[in-house]
Amino acid sequence: MNRFSGVRRNAAKSRKIRLGLWLPALCVLLWTAGCATARTAPDETGAVAAHTGPWTLTELTDELGGPDPIEGFNRAMFSVTDFVMVWIADPVGRVYTTILPRPVIEHFDNVCKNLEFPAHAFSSLGRAEWKGAWDETARFLLNTTVGIAGIFDPAAHWFDIYPTDSDFGLMFCDWGIGPGCTFMLPLVPTVNVRDTVGYLFDTAFDLKTYIPYAGYATALNRMTIAERDYSKLRAGSSDPYKSYREMMLARRELQRRMWFYRAKNAAAEQRRKLEKEPVPVEEPHVDAPVPRPAWVTAGWKQIPGYRPQSPVLDTMRVARFNAQNDDDPWYMRLSFLNGDFSRQCEDGELELAPDTPPLHYGFWAAPEPEKDQKGEPVPLPEKLAILIPGIGGNYFGMTSTALAELLHLHGYAVLSLDSPFAWQFMVATGNRRLPGFLPDDAAEIRAVLPKILDHLKKEELIRNPEIVMLGYSMGALETLKISELEEKDNTLNIKRYLAINPPVELSNAIDRADALAQTGSGWSSAEAIDQLSDVAGKGLSVLSRTAPPYDPAAGGVPGFDYRLPVSQEQAEYVAALYFKTCLRHLLLLAHKERTLPQFQNEYRWGKRNALYHEIDKIGFREYAEEFLAPEYPDIPLAELYRQSGMRSFAESLKRNPKVRVIQSFDDFLLTEEDRKWLDATFGKRLTWFDHGAHLGNLYTLPVQQQIIADLELPAE
Repeated sequence: MNRFSGVRRNAAKSRKIRLGLWLPALCVLLWTAGCATARTAPDETGAVAAHTGPWTLTELTDELGGPDPIEGFNRAMFSVTDFVMVWIADPVGRVYTTILPRPVIEHFDNVCKNLEFPAHAFSSLGRAEWKGAWDETARFLLNTTVGIAGIFDPAAHWFDIYPTDSDFGLMFCDWGIGPGCTFMLPLVPTVNVRDTVGYLFDTAFDLKTYIPYAGYATALNRMTIAERDYSKLRAGSSDPYKSYREMMLARRELQRRMWFYRAKNAAAEQRRKLEKEPVPVEEPHVDAPVPRPAWVTAGWKQIPGYRPQSPVLDTMRVARFNAQNDDDPWYMRLSFLNGDFSRQCEDGELELAPDTPPLHYGFWAAPEPEKDQKGEPVPLPEKLAILIPGIGGNYFGMTSTALAELLHLHGYAVLSLDSPFAWQFMVATGNRRLPGFLPDDAAEIRAVLPKILDHLKKEELIRNPEIVMLGYSMGALETLKISELEEKDNTLNIKRYLAINPPVELSNAIDRADALAQTGSGWSSAEAIDQLSDVAGKGLSVLSRTAPPYDPAAGGVPGFDYRLPVSQEQAEYVAALYFKTCLRHLLLLAHKERTLPQFQNEYRWGKRNALYHEIDKIGFREYAEEFLAPEYPDIPLAELYRQSGMRSFAESLKRNPKVRVIQSFDDFLLTEEDRKWLDATFGKRLTWFDHGAHLGNLYTLPVQQQIIADLELPAE
């Protein structure tokens, strides 16, 4: 016993020595950060130029986190973190999360958070957050006693006392100390000088610091919890460092504002008011029926109780469409025992060209057949659905995964691809030409599909299935173009094509996307950060709860509101950011691979911020005319636009009995002329829904039922 006591004393002494060495040095760093703010830097005369135009993501990142003058160093440090997450935390976490079920891991995390009480409480006092300091103290006392050393959280569940997530970095921020420059260290969850110094104080006030090996156990436990979000961020980004920095800065801003702490307290206060003064139960809301226009000859369906907000806000409701079986209550995602639908996906890869990364795709095998009374499997027809996502979408994206689950539940094996407009697809095909010209993009998909299907057959994952193809948004337009190519030369033998919310003319969609990108042009930096922080907090709250499918017949789910709690301006800004981010990934990788002459800044591994400022200014019209058009010098610009729209192959669409279309009548990417053209072209092969805008009704049962019905029609 004495020997181990000596080890503990030596370890504590060693920690004190390290703190004594690092504290003065980091305090100097904090002093040099001084009052360096994250706001726009002055020019040579000392004047601060007024911001013009809409705020780009890179500009907002610099506003929040300061400049990045040592970007090369920071990228190197992030690479160490990335290596640990991928090559150490992932394999170790697979064993760890298989041995320990999710409740044990989450309750252990509760214990770790409980031991961090001093840092939260003292930093709250330093910020003059008196209620927050009291709540942190009350939480520690309640959870340590009633919650059995912090294993449980009765403070939140029984008494509505929530954590502040305050720390010393936030305290320094409230004191007026700026972030300094971006500064990262391996496995340290800070992204600037100020917060790195604060993290040292957090560590000194953390009770786990003085418990041998507690830090290692905490790190492993939290890395397994964070793995799911980190792996998605890494897989869906052409520059994980950039995406990680942006994500962490947004998270820090929400912490600084104590956004979730205040939101939970407000919700608890509202519950208490309702308990004292119950309000009458409202009658189920019934929307005024949208009359069927006289000129409509196609199918017309209504979604009672949809409660539309606006075309852009309704479009954002695509976030309500998610896989229902993707949050295993017993095992974390890394576990071999995890039953999430996304974990059932076979992440396939296929080398298409020499010296290029492999093409990645997702494959879900068909569900196991049901058994008869004798216990014998009932033979079912083999069905395969090929899924093409919208612009910049990945095969593992939220919408693609939710659609794959819907199809899988109806007996389909599912093959999901990346969008040709995604940087991963562009690199894997070895095609150095920029995407965006519909005939070539569709031809690229059509060229890789036989190779993937042959690969699946060799692996005995499929035999000779009946194939259907469906796409949504840009993927729907590509699906329709593939139907024309297959009509001329049937190589894939596809039984049915289903297009969900296809844009009729890309030129119109480009103008609408660029118009959205002008949102917030008059905002100051403070207003821009306020708006983005508010919508980020609300968005994370929305995504934290899986939305069940909306059944109009049942009046929805009691207490669940499918509408989004954001303003029109916020919705427009977020939609624009999504579109611009897709374009950013593509242009960055293209510039890396072949040096695009349109950019003044070179691509450099350790110095990209200036390039990002340049890329983020590019709009879709500018991309089409200044980047894409030079790729086709023999085709006039007007012809490029024409061939990228549905009207260019209207005759094929009119006569092809295999094609079906599902469209929202209020889709903001359509003009009135587009709607009439769609109706005249497809007739009964088109189904209009009165509400939903652009993909914003996929969470409703009527739309989901229509998707399956259109795919399962008998072949003509």
